[in-house]
Amino acid sequence: MSAPAAIVHRDLSTDSCADIHAALLAEVRPGQGVLLVLWHGPLPLGDVEFDSGQWPVSVAHMRQLVAAATAAAVGQRLLGRSFDADLPERQPSRPATPPPATEALIGLRDPLQLLTARPARSGRSPLPDHFSVSLVVCTRDRPAQLRRVLASIGRLDPAPDEVLVVDNAPTSDATEAVVRCFPGVRYIAEHRPGLSVARNTGVRNTTGDLVAFTDDDVEVTPGWVARLRNAFDRAEVMAVTGLVLPAALETVGQVAFETYVGGFGRGYRRQDFDLAFFRGMRSRGVPVWRIGAGANMAIRRCAFSRVGVFDEHLGAGAAGCSEDSELWHRLLAEGWICRYEPCAVVLHHHRSQLADVRHQARQYLRGHVAALFVQFASYRHAGNLHRALLALPRWYARRLAGSLFAVDPTVRAEVAGYLSGLGHGVLLLRSGGKPPGHRAGRAGFLAANPFPHPYTEGFYFRDKMRAILRVAPPGPVRRILEVGGGGSALTALLYPGADVVTVDIDRAVGSGRGFVRGDATALPFPTGSFDAATFFDVLEHIEDDAAAAREAQRVVVPGGPILVTSPNDRWRYPYHAMFGPLCPPDGELMAEWGHVRRGYRRTELDALFGREALREASFINPLTAANHDIAFSRLPGRVKRLVLTAFAPAAWLGYAMHRPHWHGTETAAVWRTPVVESAS
Repeated sequence: MSAPAAIVHRDLSTDSCADIHAALLAEVRPGQGVLLVLWHGPLPLGDVEFDSGQWPVSVAHMRQLVAAATAAAVGQRLLGRSFDADLPERQPSRPATPPPATEALIGLRDPLQLLTARPARSGRSPLPDHFSVSLVVCTRDRPAQLRRVLASIGRLDPAPDEVLVVDNAPTSDATEAVVRCFPGVRYIAEHRPGLSVARNTGVRNTTGDLVAFTDDDVEVTPGWVARLRNAFDRAEVMAVTGLVLPAALETVGQVAFETYVGGFGRGYRRQDFDLAFFRGMRSRGVPVWRIGAGANMAIRRCAFSRVGVFDEHLGAGAAGCSEDSELWHRLLAEGWICRYEPCAVVLHHHRSQLADVRHQARQYLRGHVAALFVQFASYRHAGNLHRALLALPRWYARRLAGSLFAVDPTVRAEVAGYLSGLGHGVLLLRSGGKPPGHRAGRAGFLAANPFPHPYTEGFYFRDKMRAILRVAPPGPVRRILEVGGGGSALTALLYPGADVVTVDIDRAVGSGRGFVRGDATALPFPTGSFDAATFFDVLEHIEDDAAAAREAQRVVVPGGPILVTSPNDRWRYPYHAMFGPLCPPDGELMAEWGHVRRGYRRTELDALFGREALREASFINPLTAANHDIAFSRLPGRVKRLVLTAFAPAAWLGYAMHRPHWHGTETAAVWRTPVVESAS
């Protein structure tokens, strides 16, 4: 669409193509652009664009365009996976989607009539009736827009269980006055500016099992809440977004937002974004922005306790935007599903002035780049830096080179936003402050190596600590169980501020508050009493390791993480045969350490916990293994440290080069406990 256009909505359950053609002839003047949105009852099926000068067309041509626009959505709803939209995976990690069963769709006698009888293929039961929905609307000094969205919320059927308006940094009482006109709608003022701040205030001040969010510049359709709610038909689905259609394309600014900036629409087919999608794209930066828009989303309340709330450094009023997609990034990284459900529809009123759209584009790029740095800080995936420092500069260099002497002002605005986002992102990386219960910062955690002589004898432990940091969820973790913690207090270092309970069968390794003497195979704690658990070099000491794994999964909340480190099938001592004369025999050392087994293959650990690990990181490679061999050798302490100092350059080189997926003799990994709908 290159010019202002009329938006026409037509229902294929009541209108034939001939009816639609006749209506357009009556409503749209020749030469005017048209966006024709096609529905079947409450189900959006597709749209047809006629740019200025392309309308009118013949009825036969109209019929072809309508069939082409709706075939994919109709096929997905009636015939399933063969019509699914492909996820943007760089390294596909799932079976290829079979080609669309076009002949099967053509062979259906009356596919639109079938849609009436079977509106969606799910095969799963919806949420239990007791799952409630809270609706949060964040606004700032836009009373007219707020009145419009609240009026549309009043037409919702069914209605949400509660509606809360969060007035962000208000400068007058105009917003509160509007809210008073809508009985049943609650009002709260949040004086700290920022959309993320306002949304977090909404989360804290509502009680629904699902928290739906929309903005003051939209109108919701009557079945919006019900369709968001019904999309949570799997316990693993933690966030759902919906289709955002333009409410009007009457000005150049509105058209520019929809076509040039990209709008908010994500198509008419349901998509599930999962861990396979995340893994396939993380090497180049996971495109989480494709999941949807924050103006049309709902999130399970329990998701906020599992991965945290919106990052208040991001979003309008702070970095600019991407607070929603950064939260989706965390959900995907922790193995949850984010779903795009196009049946949940809202209409977005784009900004009408081109200058406002350009400012918005600048803010979007600023927030997007800042979010890439936040995501890198959380998971250390180089793909985020690749996008921020390589992919985006290449993209804008090509765009600027194509219009060297007449740079589009919108491109200039985006480049300015990109540069501003770089500065903001670097500042966020350097700030490093985390709330209590969140994972420790990298530098502080590694510097807290509890071993004496951390750069010589204890250097191998630094390698282990880095691997743990690579797989540990960012948090929040309020109460965590450390099984067999010994004296290192590693779990407390990893999650400073969390309530750490250490359980060990040997009272000599701990005492006082936070220590419980107990057996890992029969933990003395109620079911679901911890947010997470750790087994740092412990499972290989437990005879009945399967019972220990079952007990850990019992006492950790559903969906909570269990972190494990253990030697793997490549472990041997000494690793380098040349150190054999200096080292105790392998069996003697294992007996001294109390091992009942050498270690685990990853598949064996997966079998213990009943699922594939979310993340794993190896440590101790051939270069750093020399440090490990010498550290446990029979050499006298002073001589040992001299030899370790001599080997230090090689050990540090191996440490610096090592990547989580490389072969190592030990493994750190994290699993998530099983989750069922009743526990979600």
